[in-house]
Amino acid sequence: MDDTVRSGIPGLDELLGGGFPAGGTYVVVGYSGTGKSILSLEFLCNGASMYGEPGVYVILEEQKERMLANMRSFGWNIEKLEAEGKLRIVPYTKSIMGDVEATFEKGMMSGDHERLDRMRQYLTVDSLFQEIEQTCRSIKARRVVIDSFTVITLLGDNQVVSRMQLLWLIEKLRRLNVTTLATIEEGIGHWRDMLFLCDGIVYMMLKEKEGIFERGLVVEKMRGTAHDTGIRPLKIGKDGIIVYPTEVMVR
Repeated sequence: MDDTVRSGIPGLDELLGGGFPAGGTYVVVGYSGTGKSILSLEFLCNGASMYGEPGVYVILEEQKERMLANMRSFGWNIEKLEAEGKLRIVPYTKSIMGDVEATFEKGMMSGDHERLDRMRQYLTVDSLFQEIEQTCRSIKARRVVIDSFTVITLLGDNQVVSRMQLLWLIEKLRRLNVTTLATIEEGIGHWRDMLFLCDGIVYMMLKEKEGIFERGLVVEKMRGTAHDTGIRPLKIGKDGIIVYPTEVMVR
């Protein structure tokens, strides 16, 4: 694997010192609406179409159909990339909901305790990793996006358990030899633990100034590379995200 994984997002790789160091797990953090999912999916689409690196996108909080509908405006041919085996979208939320529905319909009503046990087993960090691992191997993936890690921070009974689960998952992802971006919602669950455990942090913001909302991005942490630490303006346009080199926010 090369030492650097380029995002292909205009302006971002320059801030990263060339790209994300290969094999790490990086958090894209910010409040809702800051562009975390857009940046992460663009990272995968560019990897598949520009750099010959297949990718896996794991959805934990949204239905696949709704996500695709929201992303079509950027002109990324996601369906084509999927058909060519260059991209796999794993609607993990749908899998969980299907299992829950089956449990309530056939398990709880009939007293089928085996189904209940299966549902509890499915809702674990281990089962999530198994699905990621199988999907990565099926297309020889080099990139992974988990959208979002917020759900995972809520799986533990307390902060210690949550932190250990996150640490375990990050270590398992490293052994897959993939470069991972994980989105996380600022302010929810044990989100701060991810900032300590991950290899890098891309912080996205949406600030109000004189009645106008302005977007920005800063690379707060990036192990293994000399990176820019200034707050840079960004714009979400018809082709995706553009990060600008100046420190003046773009409206």
